[in-house]
Parts: sequence; C-alpha cells; structure tokens
Amino acid sequence: MPQYRYSALTHTGALVKGAGAAASAQDLQAELAQRGLHVQAIRPVRNRLRPWARRAVPAQALLLLVQELVSLTRAGLPLSEVLALAADRPDQPVLAQVMGRVLADVRAGQLLSQACAAHPDAFDGLFLAALRTGEKTGEFSAVLSRYQDLLRRQVAMQKKVSQALAYPSFLLVALLVILGVMFAFVMPRFVAMYANFDAQLPLPTRWLLAAVEHALPIALLAAAVTVLALWGWRRLAAQAAGRLRIDRWKLRLPLLASATRTAAQAQLARSLATLLAGGTPLVEALRTVHESFPNRAYAAALVDVTARVTQGESLARAMRASGLLPETALKMLQIGEASGSLDRMLAEMALYYEEALEARLARLMALIEPALVLLMGLMIGGIIIVMYLPIFNLAEVIR
Repeated sequence: MPQYRYSALTHTGALVKGAGAAASAQDLQAELAQRGLHVQAIRPVRNRLRPWARRAVPAQALLLLVQELVSLTRAGLPLSEVLALAADRPDQPVLAQVMGRVLADVRAGQLLSQACAAHPDAFDGLFLAALRTGEKTGEFSAVLSRYQDLLRRQVAMQKKVSQALAYPSFLLVALLVILGVMFAFVMPRFVAMYANFDAQLPLPTRWLLAAVEHALPIALLAAAVTVLALWGWRRLAAQAAGRLRIDRWKLRLPLLASATRTAAQAQLARSLATLLAGGTPLVEALRTVHESFPNRAYAAALVDVTARVTQGESLARAMRASGLLPETALKMLQIGEASGSLDRMLAEMALYYEEALEARLARLMALIEPALVLLMGLMIGGIIIVMYLPIFNLAEVIR
C-alpha cells in the first residue's frame, strides 16, 4: 500500500505532521478529516531501498524489537512508554531512528500501524497486519507473539542457510587465492624457464603461458565483466517485471527449483497461519501475504487466488487452480476449511515444509561440497600437469 507524508491543522490550529498508508492520497485525506484534521499537504513517500537491496533493519534486529514489544505490552505499560523504551537502541542506530519517528507520530495522534507503515524499509506487511489486528482486538501482546514466532522461524532458517553456505564459500575463496598465488608467483618462473628452450612447447602449455603473460588484462576484463553482470542483474531486479522473471527462473533451475519451491510453500503456509490465528480475515490475509511475499512469481499467482476467494471459492479450490501447492497440501486445506481449523492446518503444513526444506538443503550441500573439492583438484592439478608437460617430454625438447 502506498505511503504518504502529510501536514495538517488540528481544530485548535496546531500544525501536525506525520505519515500514513492508504490506497490513495484522497483516501488518506478522508481518513484524516474523520479524525478532525484539516489537511494542508500530502506527498508520497519514496522507498529508499531498491527491491534488491538489503533491508534497513535486519530480521534479527526486528526480532529483538518484537520481543521487547511483547514483553513490555504484557507488563501493562502505556504504548508511548513502550515505544520510548524500544527506541533506546544504541547498538542499532537505524532502528533507533525509525522507532524515534514512530514514537513522534504516535504522540501526534497516529495509530501505531499507521506510524510504522511510513517505514516500509524496516517493517514488512505481515508486521503491519499484526499491528492492525492488535489495534482492532486490543490484544497487542498475543498478536505480536504470533508474529514473533513467525519471525523467529525465519531467522532460524536464514542462519541454517548461511551455515550451509559457509563451507562452499570458503572453498571458492580458497580456490581463488590459490589460483592467484600460482599466476602471480609460481607460473612466471615457468615462463622464464621455458623461454630458454629452443623448441616448440605443447599447445596447452603455450595457451597457459600466454594467459600468464596477459594475466593483468585478463583479470581486469574479468572484473569488468563481473561488475557489469552484477549491475545488469541489479537493474533487472529493481524492476517489477525483472524481479518476476528472476523468481520464475529460480523455480526452473535444475538443482535449486525444488528448494526454492519448498521455501516459498513453507513461507506461504506460515504467513497465512500467523495472520489467520491473529484474527485477520482470509481475504485480507491473502492480500497482505501477496504484498509482502518475497517470491514475486508466487505473489503474482496469489492475486488470482485472492480474487477467487473473494468471489466465494474455497481456499483449497483457489490454490488448486493456481498450482502453488501440491495435492497433499490441498487436501490438508480442505480438511482445515471443513473443520474450521484452517490456521492450525496451515501451521502443520508450514512445519512439514520447513522440515522438508532443511532436508533438501542438507542434500544440496552434500552435493555441492564434494563438487567444489573436485573442481579445485581438477583446476589446480590440471594447471600443474600442463606446466610440466614440456618436462615430461624433456628429451625431445632438448634434442
């Protein structure tokens, strides 16, 4: 939902500035008029971060913030005091600045969800939906506790993925360092040694020696190509159509497609379960998940699912038409809808897919690690063999 900043006058003539989310500037103006404010100006807020950029507030920092909010609200403290305590974060200056602005907007008369909606780089749609539900029901701690559980699972999964990628990343860095040392210090000595041989060297050796002699231009060209590729990738990811195309590619890659699809299914089920358990209506929950879902291919399919559910179809039938979930998951949805326990069934489904994702990541890493070790051995061993080929034929070279 678009974000806007506004300036308005109260009935006493005091100037009030703030931010809010609305479908349009006219809707926001009507909402402010209902609160007794006379709008002077409204302007849209531009997102500071591109879609491919890292969020202003990491998930781990947001998790700590939500934990504090849950604990302080359960203790019965007033909202302004809770926000003041949460804004005191000397080790997280970005989040401290955001919470300071949220506190100022709340003291100016905004709802907490509206104040947080002005900072999409820090708070996602699920967090805002949890706040809106808490404002409607008056149970902030219970609703935020469910979102906290969702965020905790996401952070745990991110840590597992990072740990799984640590060793392959180390192998790649080690390979680059070893190749750099060989090209910079070892192979130039072979070039000098073979320069005195008055005989034709084997073709692979000549190619490798030519690469050593032109190592600097080749390295600069490789760096330029890499920078251009990253720039093009980021430009593509910064566009809505490009981001959609990238996410569709991820669902077709031979090795990553299965893990990508399982991760999307787990996040979809967990997000819907959290929103429904907090009291969010199904259609609103689907819209919220669509707006904040990271995989835009799944998000695009959720538009049709939302439209079908709005027209009266069951969630299971709408999901079957979209192809987002397998048949087993669809049967679980049917059971959940029939028994009135859709949120619990979605939570069980999410747990199943999260465990399946961990297993798939473990198998994927079990394939990647030996493949990288084999690649290192082939590259380093191949270079050594090529450099020693003339020595193997030393008798013919000397003759």
